Amino acid sequence: MRRRGNYIILWPAYFDRKLSRTQGRRVPLKFSVENPSLMEINKVARKLGFKTIIEPNKRYPKDWWNYKGRILIQVDRAKESKTLILKKIGKMLKEIRTQ
Repeated sequence: MRRRGNYIILWPAYFDRKLSRTQGRRVPLKFSVENPSLMEINKVARKLGFKTIIEPNKRYPKDWWNYKGRILIQVDRAKESKTLILKKIGKMLKEIRTQ
């Protein structure tokens, strides 16, 4: 499924603390966690009020040999940027992991 309409694509690699920026991490280390799962990211996105679609059999292009999946999040692009959404999700992921 390609990006359609008001969806943004989130890959678990965006939040993985073990990866460098060149390997695919998109959030600062302070908002990242080790080995984030698709279900954790989905849970956080739903808590933040986003509608999500999980695609578990997709492969991140920089890590094409692993099937870690992706999440499509429906957003209103006029209100929030992808970077801001990533930081919000990363911050909440970190909070959940530290509890």
